[in-house]
Amino acid sequence: MRLEAKRFFGFTLIEVMVTLVVAAILLAAGVPSFVDFIDKNRVRGAGDDVISLISNARAEAVKADRDVNIAMTGSGNSWCIGANAATPPGGGSPVGTATSCDCSDASGCLVAGQRMAVETGAFPDVRAGTLTAFTFNSKLGALVPLGDRTFSLTSPRGKFALSVEVNALGQSRLCVPSDKPTISGIAPC
Repeated sequence: MRLEAKRFFGFTLIEVMVTLVVAAILLAAGVPSFVDFIDKNRVRGAGDDVISLISNARAEAVKADRDVNIAMTGSGNSWCIGANAATPPGGGSPVGTATSCDCSDASGCLVAGQRMAVETGAFPDVRAGTLTAFTFNSKLGALVPLGDRTFSLTSPRGKFALSVEVNALGQSRLCVPSDKPTISGIAPC
């Protein structure tokens, strides 16, 4: 009678441990890149939404022939930027003035009957510098009072930042400050 050796298929304990160690090393190497990816996308999303709000408010000011005010409430981690159009003329009275809106009021920040605000809740922990309120002139879309406006948005960990610039003619753009890492698709300041 002949004895046959039995073969066992599977992994040894050493093979499983080596695989787990390699997986842990790869995971540890990837976590900082993933955190940077999240931070960069939060600040980029906030910047894109603010630029969109400013551009839409300017376009609506010229289209509707009514001044539109852009104002910011709060700063740091708790902020909101909103647009508010001048009240329409009625009963023979002239167009009203565009006043600052309060983002905490759900019925405020209205342009063409639509709420126009960017709130920090959509971009957790993105910090904003301060923005001096300004108005888009209804005739040309220029800023009143005349002059450039700039404020910053900073990622949750502070590594990434964007500068929101609005020139005197009302044109807005995003740029990356020279002391911060680049963000794809955004020019340096």
